[in-house]
Amino acid sequence: MTPPEPLPPLLPTRHRSPGERLLHGKGIAAAADGVRAEDWTGLDQSAHLATWWTGSARSSGRVRVGFHWFDSRELDAHGAPPHWHEAGPDGRPAGVAWSRPPTESEIALALCHDDPRLRAAALRLSADGTLPAAALPLVLLRCADTDGTVRGLARPVLGGMLDTAGDATVRALAPLALLLDLRRHGGWAREAVLARTGGIPADAVAELLASRRPECRTAGVRAAESAGLLDAAAAYAMAESEADVSVAGHAARAAARLTRRALDAPGGPTRAAALAPFHAFMAARRDPDLGRAALTAAHASGLLRAEDLARLAVGHPEPRARRHALGTLLAEHDPTPYLDALADARDAAVRRAAVARLRSAGRAGELTRHLTDANASVRAVARRELEADGGDAHPVYRALCADPAAVTPAAVTGLAERPGPGDPALLHSLTCHPRGPVRARAVGALRMLGALPGGAPVAFADDPDRAVRHTALRAVRRLPDALRACLATAHGDVRAAALDLLASRHGLDWREAVPFLEDPDPRVTRVARRVVGWNASELPLPFLLGLAAPGRPLAQRAVGLALVGHHDDAGALLAALRLADDTDPALRGEARLRAVRALRRLDEEVGGPHGEEIRRLVERHAAALPLWYEEIRRRNRAARRR
Repeated sequence: MTPPEPLPPLLPTRHRSPGERLLHGKGIAAAADGVRAEDWTGLDQSAHLATWWTGSARSSGRVRVGFHWFDSRELDAHGAPPHWHEAGPDGRPAGVAWSRPPTESEIALALCHDDPRLRAAALRLSADGTLPAAALPLVLLRCADTDGTVRGLARPVLGGMLDTAGDATVRALAPLALLLDLRRHGGWAREAVLARTGGIPADAVAELLASRRPECRTAGVRAAESAGLLDAAAAYAMAESEADVSVAGHAARAAARLTRRALDAPGGPTRAAALAPFHAFMAARRDPDLGRAALTAAHASGLLRAEDLARLAVGHPEPRARRHALGTLLAEHDPTPYLDALADARDAAVRRAAVARLRSAGRAGELTRHLTDANASVRAVARRELEADGGDAHPVYRALCADPAAVTPAAVTGLAERPGPGDPALLHSLTCHPRGPVRARAVGALRMLGALPGGAPVAFADDPDRAVRHTALRAVRRLPDALRACLATAHGDVRAAALDLLASRHGLDWREAVPFLEDPDPRVTRVARRVVGWNASELPLPFLLGLAAPGRPLAQRAVGLALVGHHDDAGALLAALRLADDTDPALRGEARLRAVRALRRLDEEVGGPHGEEIRRLVERHAAALPLWYEEIRRRNRAARRR
């Protein structure tokens, strides 16, 4: 009899964290996920988390070996992690509780332990040669430890281990040493390793930059800058392509420092050529924090002059970057030479700052032009500065509004912001202005002043200009009688808005919305459908079938098809079959879907007054019904995959 084949050996325990592998007795090489810098920091963090408590490490879950399932505790010889005994049976300190001699997994756990006393005890093992050579990366990590005692013990130990290690071993530690440079106490470890490698190896920088962890890529950027492996254009390109904003910010700051060095170097590029990558980087729309970081770094490096800051304040696409550049310009430079460009900027905050400085620059005569700015805050600053100079904004506004050819919408609003006794009459005359925006601002200004007659908004709701109509609607949104009067206007947007306001603010009864289901404007029809809602079951079926008839407008057909579904299945099926070949693709697809659903629910032949027509339509579409079913199944499968 042939003996059975033995079960295959267990694969590496990748289903557990590195700290759990150490708890289960694995060696350092088997516990780590690899030999990269991030693998060693991951092992350190995992073991640190695994030793927050003392006691046995309980393993949960089941693993499969061949065709058999086993409890994982049957396959692992795990025990308690090392821990600190405060006192032994005789009352004296007992020290570390571990094997005699400690195993490699226990030493690794102690080196990464939450308790600094165990980390220090593990480092003292180097005195008798018990510390394994595989623990060298963990000793390097302890050289940047937050505990001073542990750092003081680790650094001599690392020096001794580096003296006996080969060049390849030390070179493999370079990425980890560069990563530790990000830590508060990591500079010593970096210099200790780089003293043996003779500088920063290019392959170590490449490994860090290719990592998936942002902190490794950050260390790679810093190392590449220190080693001279990066120029400003490459750093800006890295910031452009980097997905993590923090790493991209480090790259942008490195690019600013590299640009400064290039300018200071003998025979370096011209200032325009050196700043070209920076301006190209800032011209693209990007994360606001990244743009601000690049701008701050460039300014801190002394790259930006006043004209550069003014250029960014005027033309940068991100508001935060524009305003940061503006604040820096105002705080550290004289903005007077750039007031013309700033006063015409598209950002209202930039224009406001420029207008606020016109009087102090001796250009108070230019304030009148900014009284009609499109932004209310800019107009307010212009009025304040003009009055501080002894002028008055009201006559300017009156003169502009009295001239039909010179009046602008902003001038009308400005007159309402600084009103006088005879202004309502002037504003009333502007409600007949040939330009719609002026009429709209005039209506809004009268509303601001409380001088709008009671019946005027309903009359303005018939204005040919859309802005005037919406201004009138805002004036009557709290008046249900005026809104009902607006339902008779000739403009569909007004009827739809009035119907919506009545339903949402004033408790319109759904029956009042039924006539608007047949409104010629689709916007009104959609609002009426929403108001009627589930109450459609109370409407007569012939009315809804007539609404969904093929000859009706598209919006009415869609509303009729949706509302008839609240009636019996026979009525819903009839409306859906009538529209199964509709000219609109969306409505046609919805009708076929509703037809399939109704046919599935009907378990007997349809009778009643519409039975003959339904049977005739089913026979006409009999060949296409399987295709409709398949199309619905395809859509459902696609929806499940999403």
